[in-house]
Amino acid sequence: MRSILLSLLSTPLLLSCVIQPPVPAQPVPNAPVTDISQNTLPDTIQAQVRTDLANHLGIPTDQITLQSHSRQTWSDGCLGLGGPAESCLAALTEGWQVEVVDTETNETYVYRTNLSGDQIRREP
Repeated sequence: MRSILLSLLSTPLLLSCVIQPPVPAQPVPNAPVTDISQNTLPDTIQAQVRTDLANHLGIPTDQITLQSHSRQTWSDGCLGLGGPAESCLAALTEGWQVEVVDTETNETYVYRTNLSGDQIRREP
């Protein structure tokens, strides 16, 4: 009898912990971008891009200059440049598009990176 009484008393308590009404998701307000660093290419990413291209072309890094850069949202974790045999994270990826120039040949190269610079890819 005691266990039945204990079960009857504890059931509403347990159910109140388990069954909660859904909480509607709160929209995240769109705050204006006021931080200038949001549009400033980090020096580390610029250096990584210049080093990658210099190694690829076999030239010194001081022969490569930054032409332009812009913040981008790439379609996937491969920065929109994944190959057919490559598995890419299916998530929008914030990052940078960086254009650099070989000052000897005036050839322009375009790179894509994620925000941190962990992923760097040269456009074909």
